[in-house]
Amino acid sequence: MTRPSDAVPRSPHSLARAAQILVALYALLDPTRPKLFDATDHGLFYSRYVSASALVGLATLVTFLLWFRRCRYNAQALSVGPFAHTPGWAVGAWFTPVLMWWRPRRIALDIHRAVGHDPATDTTVTLINAWWAAWIAHMAAAVTVTSTSYADSVVLSVVSQALYLIAAVFVILVIQRITAAQTRAVAAYAPAEVPAA
Repeated sequence: MTRPSDAVPRSPHSLARAAQILVALYALLDPTRPKLFDATDHGLFYSRYVSASALVGLATLVTFLLWFRRCRYNAQALSVGPFAHTPGWAVGAWFTPVLMWWRPRRIALDIHRAVGHDPATDTTVTLINAWWAAWIAHMAAAVTVTSTSYADSVVLSVVSQALYLIAAVFVILVIQRITAAQTRAVAAYAPAEVPAA
């Protein structure tokens, strides 16, 4: 397979494994979880728990974004088709107000489609959509829980946590699916030949 590109794609395998492990770990260490069981005890253990989970959360965010950005660069190198968003949006879209609600999903779909798949047997688009739906639902529930009128709602907190766990499982599967496809494509990659001077 020959693809004209100004960048050589690299396997995202190592970043993918690190991101998957950290996503799973953060899902288990989410700092809001202890409040569901004991809202009165916010002593030393709780503060250390929150600090540790915040560090894991930061590491998860950075590692996932590095993986996502690497996959977006790879997609450009492996595909001859145009892309609606530059590789910088693979990171920036997550932090841009309003756009953050849909653009990262669009970029994930572009990354997936760049490698080429048999639409009859591929379910990755459905998986990406399921992840994104769970993630957006979790974010909406989390925002609602932080509002004054629902701050003490255990039901909403449980729903938010459940949605986060579902989104975590789906994103781990999305990472696996996209990484496997890109690893195969990178292994078969042949850069465009440079004409002799």
